Amino acid sequence: MDHPFVTSVYCTGTSYEISYTHGSTVAKELHCNITTYTTFFQETAQITWEKARERAATQFVPSLENNYPQILEEMQGMADGAGGGLTRDDILTLNVRSEIALTNYADGCTSISQKGEEGAIFLAQNWDWLEELKKGMVFLHIKPAGSDIEFKFLSEAGIVGKFGMNSAGFGFCMNAIRSGAFDKTKFPVHVMSRRLLQFATSFDSAIAIIDKFRVASTINYMFADKSGKHADIECAPRGNTLINPLNGYVAHTNHLYGHGRPLGLTDHPAANSMSRLARIQELTEIDRNMKMPTTFESLRKRLSDKENTPFSICRDRPPGAVVMICQWCIGHLGSERRKKTFNELHAGEFGVFLQKKPVLHHNSS
Repeated sequence: MDHPFVTSVYCTGTSYEISYTHGSTVAKELHCNITTYTTFFQETAQITWEKARERAATQFVPSLENNYPQILEEMQGMADGAGGGLTRDDILTLNVRSEIALTNYADGCTSISQKGEEGAIFLAQNWDWLEELKKGMVFLHIKPAGSDIEFKFLSEAGIVGKFGMNSAGFGFCMNAIRSGAFDKTKFPVHVMSRRLLQFATSFDSAIAIIDKFRVASTINYMFADKSGKHADIECAPRGNTLINPLNGYVAHTNHLYGHGRPLGLTDHPAANSMSRLARIQELTEIDRNMKMPTTFESLRKRLSDKENTPFSICRDRPPGAVVMICQWCIGHLGSERRKKTFNELHAGEFGVFLQKKPVLHHNSS
């Protein structure tokens, strides 16, 4: 079942063929996203799209040419597919929007991974972001030529990687972290996300990818695999901090709280990040104490919590603020049920909340 306004796109073939399909199928949405981020960059980083594009190319093309040339080929294919005069560097600019703007701006997503009673792992998050992006969402199913791994993720048209899962039984959630840490020789976070989706086959292999390439700016990942291994990883250019599950779960919002973080790494979160973390932990403990089973429904209920609105887990629009959109991303990883779950995953299962009206669909099979 497709979502009513999230376009589903199936892409297969070479890097160029995958991206050409992506760009040509959702060209309208991709151009819309460039318009949205042109305004966003100006408002948050005081930089024009042209200057952002110049900065993106200067900072990241040399490193990506050396370490991940396929992703640059994919960005070229996406530009060619979308048309309208777009260049590879326009697509690159979309994919470094975190490095351009989120060192200055905080969003409001909440993530949790939890082991169910039968050993399956649940990954869940909400995503509070710009309402304008409702017109630019896409659900991608990608099967690269010559690879045994295919993967699915909810994203913005033009973005090469975001939260999702793959057929090897690995998945992740993401939380933005506002921090000035930056290293142009490392992978932009959305490029890293694509690398993980395409090549990680387990929790440990994902950690190895993170350790090898590192991230250009600070991001929080929540990893899980079909074996039941799961944890949170606060990633920064200077190193990573692991937060292991306690009582079968780990939660995260938009601030750093792991012990032993890299020396000198600081973040600048909104105060509601701490209150949202405390609240999701409180709700999870209530469910545990009441011996409530871990299900899609129980996770949805926790992520729908409105206490302390408008700065609740399920965010509302604060007075005078830009309207936010809240997207659900829920994955289920279990060894004996993994393949069926992956094959049945579609845009409706990722679901969408817009202006407090839930239209989440899921399949717990």
